[in-house]
Amino acid sequence: LGAAAALVLLAALALPRPARAAHLLDRELSLELGGGPSAPLVVALAAAPPSSSLDFDLLGKASAPPPSAEDARMKARRRYLQAHQRFGLGVLGLEVATVVVGQLNYNDKFGANNTGKYVLPHKVLAYTTFGVFAVGGSLALLAPRPANKPNRGWDRVRVHKLGMALATAGMIAQAVYGIQARNREGYLNQEQIAKTHLVIGYGTLAATGVAVGALVF
Repeated sequence: LGAAAALVLLAALALPRPARAAHLLDRELSLELGGGPSAPLVVALAAAPPSSSLDFDLLGKASAPPPSAEDARMKARRRYLQAHQRFGLGVLGLEVATVVVGQLNYNDKFGANNTGKYVLPHKVLAYTTFGVFAVGGSLALLAPRPANKPNRGWDRVRVHKLGMALATAGMIAQAVYGIQARNREGYLNQEQIAKTHLVIGYGTLAATGVAVGALVF
C-alpha cells in the first residue's frame, strides 16, 4: 500500500499545472496597453500597414544623355530652313506684285500714253524681290547638311530644288534684260528686249510658284 501511495503521489506531481494566465485566453487580443476596452488584434494589424517597402531603385533615375553634335546641327538646320520658308513665301508675294506692275509698266511705256508712272514702283519691287530672293537662297545653302542623308528620288524636296534653280536663273536673266532694256531707251529694239524681260518674269514667277507649292501644298 505504501508503494502504491508513493506512485500516485509521483504521478500527481508529474501532471502539468495550468498556466497562471489561462484566464486571459477568454479575452480578446489587442495591441492596446492598459486595462480598458480595445480593438481586436485583427483590426489593429489592418490599421497599421508595414512601414517598409520593396519598391525601390538601386540605380536611381537615369540622367538624360548629353546632346550630340548631330542634334545641334539638326536644330540649326531646322532654324535655317524655317527662315528660308518664310523668305520663300515673301518672295512669291513680291514676284506677283513685280510681274503685275511690270506688265502695267510695259503697257504704259509702249502704249499710247507713256506716262512713266510705273517705272519707279517696278524698279523698287524688282530690286526688293531680288534681294529677298538672294537672302532666302543663302539661308538654304548655309543650312547644315544631315549626315548620311538617304537618296529619296523625286520627292517634294527635289521638285522644290529644281523649281528654285529655274527661278534663280530667271532672276539673273531678268536683271540682265531689265538693265539692257533701260539702256536701250530710244532704240528700235528696246520694246523687244522689254518684252523678253517681261516673259522671263512670268516664267520666273511660275518656277517659284512650283517650288513653293511643292513644300507648302
